[in-house]
Amino acid sequence: MRPLEELLDIYIIHYTQLRDRRNFLESKVPNLSAINWVTEDSVEIDSAKFSDDRKIFGLSPRFIGMDLGINSRSLTRSRKKAKFEGYQLLLASFVHERKEDLVASQIQNRARLKPGILDNLKQHLHAIHEGSTSSKPFVLILEDDAVPNEYAWNEIEKYLNSSSQNRLFAFVGSGANLTRTSSDRHIDSFGFFSTGTYCSRTAVATLYSRDVLVLAQSLVSRYGVPDWMPIDYLIQALARRMRIKTIWQEPPWFEQGSESGLFKSSLR
Repeated sequence: MRPLEELLDIYIIHYTQLRDRRNFLESKVPNLSAINWVTEDSVEIDSAKFSDDRKIFGLSPRFIGMDLGINSRSLTRSRKKAKFEGYQLLLASFVHERKEDLVASQIQNRARLKPGILDNLKQHLHAIHEGSTSSKPFVLILEDDAVPNEYAWNEIEKYLNSSSQNRLFAFVGSGANLTRTSSDRHIDSFGFFSTGTYCSRTAVATLYSRDVLVLAQSLVSRYGVPDWMPIDYLIQALARRMRIKTIWQEPPWFEQGSESGLFKSSLR
């Protein structure tokens, strides 16, 4: 079995003033050479290529809004039903008087993100760019409130040694009260299941095969990114554009510490 440091690069999105988070994670992350801290200081002000195109990565806002709606509705019903309702609304939007707004109302406010959330987006984009050039077959992007469970690193090593080295796009963290629903597919021995959608959980902990980040970076370079869309929404749009159905994990390897109460939430 190959050791974890030969398989995985880790990028941790970190705001330098939250030193308690870094101290905590440093005590929980293996002593690997492949850990990269991505701070607000490591991202140049104009490093991100922003776009004011009304489409996102060439996708109609209708599709982005539909995916967001599927995620929201899956909080109270099965994902299968939420997906069916999403496509109903998508079709209705072409004839309804509200048109696109019927399905994409969540993304009609396109005000520039607040500085802290915008920095967070830039840091993730930096991690995606750097991860796409990694020499390792897999990349894990964590936010600094990601709290690994006691088995996480051993399980990650086992999983990566058994996993295909392509088209992996997995949400391995908790958050936003998004969980498995009654219609979701079978959970494997690592807790993974396919949502059958392009929906994201949260960006607190995301595991990629390198080829996915190479494709993601090519889309970011080609189209630019909207400065009004937070990273959780953006990676969902990337999944749809790349046509990669996402997989989630239950229970996840990482808990979102700012949601559980371990850390106070702070994006400035």
